[in-house]
Amino acid sequence: MRKVILVTLVFYSVTALLYFLCAGRTDLPFVWCYFVFHAIFGLGTVAIADRRSPGFARERLKPAPGEQDRMFKPVGSVCSLAVLVLAGLDVGRFHWRPVVGWRVQLAGFLLDFTGFLIVCAAMLNNAFFSSAVRLQPDRAQVVVRNGLYAIVRHPGYTGGILYLAMNGLALGSWWAGLAGIPMVVLTLRRTMLEDQMLQSGLAGYAEYAKEVPHRLVPGVW
Repeated sequence: MRKVILVTLVFYSVTALLYFLCAGRTDLPFVWCYFVFHAIFGLGTVAIADRRSPGFARERLKPAPGEQDRMFKPVGSVCSLAVLVLAGLDVGRFHWRPVVGWRVQLAGFLLDFTGFLIVCAAMLNNAFFSSAVRLQPDRAQVVVRNGLYAIVRHPGYTGGILYLAMNGLALGSWWAGLAGIPMVVLTLRRTMLEDQMLQSGLAGYAEYAKEVPHRLVPGVW
């Protein structure tokens, strides 16, 4: 758990530094809230989940072999960097039009953080919430049906899509939001890959899929 805390703090410190270096200024309260709130709630969620289910933090940080989606992480890393760089340059140096007003940025921040909280809630519901798309026989994986998983089969991805779609606005840039579009598409792809894997490989999941027919949005898909 200590390693997870260290990695998380380093990650948010480096990403915040990158943003502010690109912006050339630090007087951006929404952005400070963005990094601080995400770090606090992210760490708190993993700490609680790991206490409930020992091994959770290790699986999040360094999952065992078996990843079925090798595209998501490398492309996601590039897109995430692009969002930070574009947002910082836009807000701090170039002010590309259309400029994001504070009300729009506040709405983007609230929607972004709502998506992040949905992801956190899914982590607390699901002891097998891995950072990899893989079956987990090594952790005695079973079907999770409680909490948000009684509404849709992949609530973490539901929250993740909202979070990714709103990142640019939360950081103050319409143009940075464009860099998040590939991540939304890849998350939809990842949802389908994971659902197919679970239906074919996890006992009881096919029956669960009949009970909870929608993957991401109730009544839609």
